[in-house]
Amino acid sequence: MRNGPCSIGIDIGGTKVNIGIVDSRGDIVAKGKIPTEKDLDVRDFIRNISTGVNRLLEENGFSLKEISFIGAGVPGTVNTETGHVVYCPNLSWKNVSAGSYFKEFLGREVRIVQDSRAAAFAELLYGAGRGYSDILCVTLGTGIGGGVIINKRIFHGSMNTAGEIGHSIVVKNGRLCSCGNHGCLERYSSGSGIMEQALERFPGKFTDGNRNTEYVFELAKNGDSEARELIRESVEYLAVGLANFVDIFSPQAIIISGGMCEHRDLIIDPLKLLVPRFGYVPWVERNTLRIEKALLGSDAPMIGAASLHRGA
Repeated sequence: MRNGPCSIGIDIGGTKVNIGIVDSRGDIVAKGKIPTEKDLDVRDFIRNISTGVNRLLEENGFSLKEISFIGAGVPGTVNTETGHVVYCPNLSWKNVSAGSYFKEFLGREVRIVQDSRAAAFAELLYGAGRGYSDILCVTLGTGIGGGVIINKRIFHGSMNTAGEIGHSIVVKNGRLCSCGNHGCLERYSSGSGIMEQALERFPGKFTDGNRNTEYVFELAKNGDSEARELIRESVEYLAVGLANFVDIFSPQAIIISGGMCEHRDLIIDPLKLLVPRFGYVPWVERNTLRIEKALLGSDAPMIGAASLHRGA
């Protein structure tokens, strides 16, 4: 059952594209997915996404004319005003006119935003961020993404790079990051960063069947001292990065999303203790900062993209 006019949200990821019809309350009326075909030319890839949009509408008794808004999230730096994707390493996109391609194939304007910002906006409207006006939403997955909300609006910054907390430097001359810098937070506290370090520290504990970050957390929960120490260090680096962010932006809350946030006992609960340890005295003593688990899960970027017309 739909509530009010519906929008389309598109979440373009590294392995799949989620497409959803979302009503005015943020509820998903219908959704589908198509594989991310990285070998395709960008124009052909967006043509396939547009075909997927029309298919989902048709299968659920909608016409494109009934849709009030279309938004899309991509994992990279975007000029939201022009629909231009400046840099999207996971898709090998650089200086891509994605908005123009969507308009060509759908005949409609599609507002494009970085996926982590779409997720933050969704959490503000419908999830763990309700009741706040200023939040940071951090996505912990293969990498680390961040979305900043100030006065209930997405903060992009003059260079459209606001919230790139995963690429803040926490170790001078540290581990090499895919962005080309050394010592980025992402290389210490993301899923891929934890896995990379685990393979260096205790490679003998892995087989081809369990070579993934979830197994590192499983080891830790079963009392493995090396895995527990690695995760403890990774969470401490993350706490340093978050405390620095709070020093600069002074948010009311930090929302932790992504697959790794499911490990509340190993990540979220320790962060509540560690972040204030590295913070500036006035906000630490005030003791009002909240660190919460996200509520919308993997659908957040899709829901947020569909809701960008609500003042993002």
